[in-house]
Amino acid sequence: MDIALLLVGFILMLTGIVGSFLPVLPGTPVSWVGLLLLYLTSAVPDDWWFLGITLVVALVVFALDYI
Repeated sequence: MDIALLLVGFILMLTGIVGSFLPVLPGTPVSWVGLLLLYLTSAVPDDWWFLGITLVVALVVFALDYI
């Protein structure tokens, strides 16, 4: 299960990076979901403060993108 989460997480992170340049894809939320999936694996230690801070930053960037 960890391998599937790692693969999907990395794919979402790469899609989020591509979404930073293409206006069709919402890059920031997709990238954050990939980061969340990477943190759900046992390979990455849990740091909920980091996830919370990056969630707030992702939401602010996503909101400013539409303004």
